[in-house]
Amino acid sequence: MSQSTAPTDVDPQRSPTYPQRVHIRERAQWQAVLTSWDEKIAAARGSTRLSGEEANKLFVQMSGARDQLAAAVKRLPMEVGDLYEEDKHRLEEAVAALERLMTKV
Repeated sequence: MSQSTAPTDVDPQRSPTYPQRVHIRERAQWQAVLTSWDEKIAAARGSTRLSGEEANKLFVQMSGARDQLAAAVKRLPMEVGDLYEEDKHRLEEAVAALERLMTKV
């Protein structure tokens, strides 16, 4: 193998301290989680047994948790190290909040 094609060659255009993106292939997995929750929320909107004000409050809370989930899904594939773990925790907390809210629908 010649030295120019060795896998350990350093790209001169890239900083050696720049972190390697190791979670980029998880994008589809996280997007599927978001899509699944979008579908569940849409189904819940059409079948709620709550009164107008109660339902409105519940769906505002769901919207906030869904937005937190969407933000984490967007960032997760590009994060590394502690930032990845922090965003994954946010995603898990958003999913837990949505699960709690779904029990009230």
